[in-house]
Amino acid sequence: MKYKLVIFDMDGLMLDTEIIYHKSWESLDDKYDLTFDDELRSKISGLNESTIRKVLKKYLGTEEKVLELRNDLEAYRDNWLKTYDESIKKEGLDELLEFLRENNIRACIASSNDRDKIEYLIDKENISDYFEFIISGEDVKNSKPDPEIFIKAAQKAGVSKDQALILEDSYNGYLACQKSLMDYYIIHDSSFEKSFQANRELENLAKVIDKIK
Repeated sequence: MKYKLVIFDMDGLMLDTEIIYHKSWESLDDKYDLTFDDELRSKISGLNESTIRKVLKKYLGTEEKVLELRNDLEAYRDNWLKTYDESIKKEGLDELLEFLRENNIRACIASSNDRDKIEYLIDKENISDYFEFIISGEDVKNSKPDPEIFIKAAQKAGVSKDQALILEDSYNGYLACQKSLMDYYIIHDSSFEKSFQANRELENLAKVIDKIK
């Protein structure tokens, strides 16, 4: 098989977390007079925390307002993380991870989320053993659409670009995939209407198996 490493995004690709993040924003629309519409969601999806704050400052005006909003969002999400009790794995994830393991294809996570949240979620979903390592938003200087996070993942694994495959769902992630010069597939987050067209799309994660056999 061509690929030695599959690089997974997490939010919206492996786990159905983006819809929860969306609800956390909606809960604060009135308090901050900020409508979390598809345009804003597309702008910040896939970005790390520091870059999200820069985007939000343009809407809210001050860093103090941005910090207050982010603290409120974190409180909502932390409560959800502690209390959710049904699996949020996306369609085809289990099948794909088992296929990679059986065929000795390595897997890692390259997510703009915080490392603590990534580790918490993959532990709770009992999939942490499938992944060799994690590159989080805290490990890179440049957020998606910069390809740094994917390039770092390939470098850490010691594989060439043509031996790595990226799986993504967000628009910023798509742009980063293109700039990385690695192969990729976009699996749109099924919890939302498709917001962009990609030139390498698959219906769900299980469809990746046929593409890499």
